[in-house]
Amino acid sequence: MSSINIKPLTKMELREFFANYRSAFPDWQVKHDVTLARANGPVKQSICFQALKSGAYRPSCSIEILCAPPSTRILGNWLDIKHQQIDRREHAEKWPRVVTAMEKQFQPAIRSQLNVIDVLRLGEEEIKVKQIDNINNSSGLAALNAYVDNTARASFWCDRIEEQLKTRGREPADWEILHAHFALQLRHAIQNGMHRTYLSENTRIA
Repeated sequence: MSSINIKPLTKMELREFFANYRSAFPDWQVKHDVTLARANGPVKQSICFQALKSGAYRPSCSIEILCAPPSTRILGNWLDIKHQQIDRREHAEKWPRVVTAMEKQFQPAIRSQLNVIDVLRLGEEEIKVKQIDNINNSSGLAALNAYVDNTARASFWCDRIEEQLKTRGREPADWEILHAHFALQLRHAIQNGMHRTYLSENTRIA
């Protein structure tokens, strides 16, 4: 019995499929050819489309915290099982339903204005519901709480980063040291009433 020859989805195919989603979100920017993005202040929301070896593609959504260390992301979302992977043969029929699923499932809501307070609220809820305990999320929430002047909660997350590093049981990686330095600097800025200035000076361009 011969094996089925499955061709991975090519970059060209993904770009062609992405054009449909681009038309559904004309106000969003295009990044890296196949990513939709929008930003407001310290938060950047991205909808990414990933080509898979199975011949399908997979959309995902996340929030990057631009005033935290690079690649600090929270609220990562996949779609439900019906819409999680779209085969190349299904795209033409299925992509409008995928857009609807994205509108219903991605957080924060992609048809509503991107709002820092909403991102912070959802980020804090995500920690509780999913029982997330990692340095990445702690840094993101420390930064956002400081941005909205919730300094007590920001300090809590700075302390949490220190605790998370202590329980690693190994030497911290370079990226973890970067987060530890961020927590130390942010805590110092909070104590001196300079947290907004510190975050502004360290916010990356979207």
